[in-house]
Amino acid sequence: MASDTDQEDFSFGEMFEEPAGYLPPPPPSKLVEYTRPSPLDPRTIKINLLGTHPLWGHHLWNASKVFASYIDANPQTVRNKSVLELGAAGALPSMIACAQQARRIVVTDYPDADLLQNIQTTVDLNFPRSPIISVAGHLWGHNIENILELNGNHKYNVLVLCDLVFNHSEHAALMRSVLGLLEKDGQAFVVFTHHRPWLVEQDLKFLERAQSEGLVCERILEEYTGAMFDDDPGDERVRGTVHGFVLSYPVIVADQ
Repeated sequence: MASDTDQEDFSFGEMFEEPAGYLPPPPPSKLVEYTRPSPLDPRTIKINLLGTHPLWGHHLWNASKVFASYIDANPQTVRNKSVLELGAAGALPSMIACAQQARRIVVTDYPDADLLQNIQTTVDLNFPRSPIISVAGHLWGHNIENILELNGNHKYNVLVLCDLVFNHSEHAALMRSVLGLLEKDGQAFVVFTHHRPWLVEQDLKFLERAQSEGLVCERILEEYTGAMFDDDPGDERVRGTVHGFVLSYPVIVADQ
């Protein structure tokens, strides 16, 4: 019988590895500018976007732009408050919250190095060395302790969820994060577009889930922006309309 050293090596080694330069390089990141109404300062917010990403972090979503405008029109929404953005991607609402003098801002997305570095780049472009903004990875429904630590071990006054409800399989996990991170007198803003009109009911199940958890759901906006993707199927008016809701705990009136 042959010894181990005499046996053939059947490992494939580098046989199936693509040679250097075989795959095209990913598209470069791009810089887009969001212009705020005059006389707001800063007038322009710079958003760095990845060239592409499987988790859709390479788009500046219409929901984020509409909610950014909402914050500027209603600065009391964030002023002197702690703000947490979930699934931030371009992080435009967080940048507007900083411009509108939020007390503390934590910007989160899936714990992927490219996503988080891209958000940090956006922070550095607009508010370099700001002591009130942190960027962190957060897997919905898991390990909220480190996110609480970034706010002095306190829950947050304001949660921002822009264009997240299309991810139906993650509704339960996302709701666990909302319930674990929202202050009892806080507000969670859920802003979205029905990108797939035939799945409107599935999108809205997130709001139904919130109500089943005891949260109050109130519509705050509806705005037609045009569709994000012209060639997608389905009613363009549905795909081009942004909806906004605020979730909060019911107010308990003390006995007189």
